[in-house]
Amino acid sequence: MDVRKHYKMFKKGKKWCCMALTTVAVAAGTLMATQTANADNVSLSTTSEAASTSSESFSISSVASDSTTAADENVASQASDSSTESATSAVNQSKATVSQSTAENANSQAAIASTVNDSASAANALEPAKSAESSSAQSAASNMVKPSEASSDINSVASSAEADAEVATMTSLAATTQKKGLVTENGNTYYYQNGQQLKNGFTTINGKTYYFKADGTMVKDYFYQNWGHTYYFQKDGSRLDDGFYTNWGHTYYFGDGGVRLDDGFYQNWGHTYYFGDGGVRLDNGFYQNWGHTYYFGDGGVRLDDGFYTNWGHTYYFQKDGSRLDNGFYTNWGNVYYFGNDGVRLDNSFYTNWGKVYYFGADGARATNATINLGFGNLTFDGNGVLSDSNSFIGSIVNGAIRGWTQYKILPSLTLAQAILESGWGKSTLASQYHNLFGIKGSYNGQSVTMATAEFIGGRYITVNAAFRAYPDNDASVADHSLFFIQNSRYSNLIGVTDSNTATYLVRADGYATDPSYTTSLRNMISTYNLTRFDQVAFRL
Repeated sequence: MDVRKHYKMFKKGKKWCCMALTTVAVAAGTLMATQTANADNVSLSTTSEAASTSSESFSISSVASDSTTAADENVASQASDSSTESATSAVNQSKATVSQSTAENANSQAAIASTVNDSASAANALEPAKSAESSSAQSAASNMVKPSEASSDINSVASSAEADAEVATMTSLAATTQKKGLVTENGNTYYYQNGQQLKNGFTTINGKTYYFKADGTMVKDYFYQNWGHTYYFQKDGSRLDDGFYTNWGHTYYFGDGGVRLDDGFYQNWGHTYYFGDGGVRLDNGFYQNWGHTYYFGDGGVRLDDGFYTNWGHTYYFQKDGSRLDNGFYTNWGNVYYFGNDGVRLDNSFYTNWGKVYYFGADGARATNATINLGFGNLTFDGNGVLSDSNSFIGSIVNGAIRGWTQYKILPSLTLAQAILESGWGKSTLASQYHNLFGIKGSYNGQSVTMATAEFIGGRYITVNAAFRAYPDNDASVADHSLFFIQNSRYSNLIGVTDSNTATYLVRADGYATDPSYTTSLRNMISTYNLTRFDQVAFRL
């Protein structure tokens, strides 16, 4: 048998090793004794593969068993010793290989396991040849390591090697693994970038922003203030962007970028909301700005184009949310008036533009109506202006009431004097020059001279006198009040609320020389219930 060894390089893990490849050539005819005798000189240098060396040892032993010479016995003995040494060397070499592989990956483990399995197969396949005629060969074979024993030892080493390699690999992986992303440790959440813990900084993950404090812990259910703004990080740690937050009985809004809305308006769902100082949403409250008042109701919704009732009053908020102050509102075929404080005028008189109006219990202005409030009938025309069934009284009643509101001259006195002095507005002085009260002198440089009867010396005499000329009856009524104010002798008339007293004082102060003047005035007041207009004036 011709035994030759070939060596081939192969990669194991990160190292190159040599594997002995044994080629057995069988010569035709005879076996070369010299070759057999030199079997003990075969180099078994491939100690890295224990199973391959063991296989060669048993091949040599088989050759020796075919010889009957003493030299053959010696060769068998040597082969036995070589086999034992080779097996021992193989075990030691396997252990060394395993030790080196502790830092290698799973491919190293597969290579070791493959080598061990191949060795075990070779050992199991080799069994010394038996000869009935050669007892020496049997003796030599008995001194050799049995293939089953060698295989058992090698398998044991392989098993141990696999376990050690697995532990070593896991240890190596654990040692080299870096923490990455969100990590929960001891009940806190941290964030790692390239193995480094993020501290006192922000990061965005899946479109959400998180903040980590100086100790690296993620803030949760936490308010953060910086750059003049306030931010809220929710219970999961993510920053609240474009959303509402409710706590302490209040609602807050955090907009784009997570900034809390302070002292600003927010519009959504067709509504307007206001968030005041501290970010608190205004609910059921008034807001004043730009000279206007606004109301924000339940849920913080601003009241637009709607009525609000409270404190026994009704208010109207216009389409832009501003409260209607000192203005009229028209709807449902009616006119409503809201005063300076926004309160709708109910069951009340209102005067403007020198006219008097009345708004009923539902706030609607009285128009083309006659009402009685307990002190006589009051008539209002198609424009809602106070009038009267008597056209002359109706034409001057608003001016008479204005005399009270401006100068505190009693309206019933003014009306009675106008009726008496102008003959219901039909005298020449009244009809042509609108002088309803017979006041002498000039008005804005305008006058007219006319004859008049004066009671002098116990009798009436006719005299010519200059009288004031007015552009209209309304100017005459207004000048009548000024006449009393500008002449100190009539100062006692100012503010008098009783018609009997007023009619007495005006005669006593010298307005007329007719001794029956007071009585005539009182009769007019009583006949036409002129005091009803005093009651209107008192309510303005």
